[in-house]
Parts: sequence; structure tokens; C-alpha cells
Amino acid sequence: MSGRLHHLDALRALTMVLILPAHALAIVGLRGGWNDTESALYWTIHVFRLPLFFLVAGFFAALLIEARGVSALLRNRAIRIGVPLLVGVVAVVPLITLEVQALSEQPHRPQVEGIGAFADLHPSFLWFLWYLTLIYAAALLVRRLLAASPKVRLWLLTAGRRLLALPAAPLLLAVPTALLLYRQPTWLAAAPSESFAPQFDLLGYYAIFFAAGWTLFAAPELRAKIELHPRRYLRQAAIALPLALALYLLQKDPALGANRGVHLLALGLLSVATWTLVFGLLGVAHRFGARPNPTLRYWTDAAYWIYLSHFPVMAAIALAIAALPMPEGLRLAVLSIATLAVIFPAYGAFVRHTAIGRVLHGPRSRTPQLVPGLPLTRPAAAAEPRA
Repeated sequence: MSGRLHHLDALRALTMVLILPAHALAIVGLRGGWNDTESALYWTIHVFRLPLFFLVAGFFAALLIEARGVSALLRNRAIRIGVPLLVGVVAVVPLITLEVQALSEQPHRPQVEGIGAFADLHPSFLWFLWYLTLIYAAALLVRRLLAASPKVRLWLLTAGRRLLALPAAPLLLAVPTALLLYRQPTWLAAAPSESFAPQFDLLGYYAIFFAAGWTLFAAPELRAKIELHPRRYLRQAAIALPLALALYLLQKDPALGANRGVHLLALGLLSVATWTLVFGLLGVAHRFGARPNPTLRYWTDAAYWIYLSHFPVMAAIALAIAALPMPEGLRLAVLSIATLAVIFPAYGAFVRHTAIGRVLHGPRSRTPQLVPGLPLTRPAAAAEPRA
């Protein structure tokens, strides 16, 4: 991978690893809900995490097509996404269902008991892979249709470039994304994890970020312009984010939660905060992560494994410490750190240089260097593009 793209891969890894505190919060919430601090942390993580993931996914999809063609994209994504999704839904999700039932006073899915969980297949925390698959299919279909209309294709690309280049781009992009979230019961994009039937408004919501990433690949000068001015976007985020968070924490107030005007205002502020944080993080990552870094490379390789494997381990740890009296903040820390302490070493020992690692990220070289503080080898550079 070109050194100037390492920061984008690091951002994608960040979106994966942040699932640890997010799901630790979800598990703690099963014990009786959240306080305002926990709600604020969960909300803040989800304001930018998945939009950023889909934007980077769109960028790397366009990169892979440009470098290797559509057939390579299909083959790559069938292995990298299709196989983990299938294995996860069949083997991991039923186990999680049983664990969550044991953790919750009210069963997570009342109609499922014991072995019946294995007949109740749903995407669970892997829903984003399913939505990404659908967006890939839609993007390839649109690309094929536009190939027959070069003028329309040029107009769309030019319009996208001009829109993203505007200083007010986050404000303008917030309009369609806020409207697509209108049916969400809370002022945050819900995780459609209980069914493979897509929610088309949420699918469209994430498709906009995917399309933005695709456009940034097609216009490298535009990406450079955004990445060189992170302060502009972070200043806007510093205004929109606290206001949107305040409304999120106050949504249970009947005078606010039932007011359609407040609902639109909250979603508008949420969307502005999302776009400004996503653009701002592109710039921050470019500034601090563009140079090749073997340790960061190792973590970015491990991030997908961390995401896929964390939930059963975290739920098992939660069950083991459920009866222990401790502050909930400490419980959150224990769940996140203990889970990482189990699955991160497992990546180096059982995943990185095995068939599992080849499925998740392709082959990696065995370089006799050590990740600081851990008895794990790391490569001096990536063995293949992380697209």
C-alpha cells in the first residue's frame, strides 16, 4: 500500500476497535440501563464510527476496481466479507444470543431457547457486513449503468467534487442524511441487527458516505484539500456535537421527544456533527498516521479479527464477573481490556499466518521484529493492498 494511504487504513481499523467500548456499554446496559455519562459515550462513538467506516470502504472499493478491476473486487469481497459473514451468522451469532439471554433479566429474543437459537439466524453485530455487501452490489450496478452514459457519469462526478469542496459541505450533506434518519426512534442511527431485510432509509444513509469515499478516490486533489484543513471541520464539530448530544440526553422529555421540529433539529445537528467529525478525522489521521509504522500496521491488520471475535469473549467475561460488586465504570474497563487481552494475542498466535488470516486480510510476511511489549512478530510492510 502506498504510504500516503496508511492513515485511511488506520481509520478503518479505528472503527473496528471502537466496538470494544461500545459493546461493553451495551452489556453494562443490560444490567439496568445507562447513566448520562454512559449514554453520552455510546452516542459519541456512534456519531462517526460507522459513517467513517463506510466512507473509507467506498474509497478502497474504488481503489481496488481501478487497480485490479471489478472481478478482483468481487473475488476479494466474497472472501473478506462473505466468508466471515456466513461463518459468523451460523456459528457465532447463536452463541451470542444464548450469552445475552443469560446476561439479561429479559431474554434478548424470547422466542429462542436453547438449541432453537441455531435455527434463528440474524446478522446481529455483523449487520454492517451485510449492508456493505448490499451497497457494493448497488454501486456496481450504478457503475455499469453509468458506463453507458458518460455524460451523466461526468456530471455526477463533477457535482460530487464541487459539493465536497465547499466549506459548507458538511451542512449541505447533513440535509439528506438527516432526512434518511427521520424514522429512527432516537436521535441516532439504530443498528438493524435483528433481520436480513434491509431498512432502506438506513441503507441509503450509509450509501451516501460510501459514495463520498468513492468520490474522494476519484478526486485525489479534493481529498488532499479536506485532509489539509482538519481544524475547519473540527471547529464546526465543536459547535454541533455538544448541542446534538444535549438533545440526545434530553430526548426522554415528552416536550422534546414528541416534537417533530425538535426531532428534525436534533437529526440535523447529529448529521452536521457526523460529517464534520468524519472530515476532521481524515485530516488528523493524515497528519499523524500517513507515514508507514510497523506497529500501527500490525494493529490495523488485527482490527478485523478483533471485531469479529470480541463479542463471545466479552459476553463470557461479563457472565464471569456479573456477581462481583464493582463500579460500572470499572466494569466497562475490565470488559474492554480483558477482552482485548484475550483476542489480541490470539491473533498473532492463531490467526495472522493461518488460513483465517488469509481470509481476513491476505497473507502476511513473517518478519523477526517484535511488537513492543508483546511476543508477536510483525511485518515491515503490508503484503498486499488493504482494499
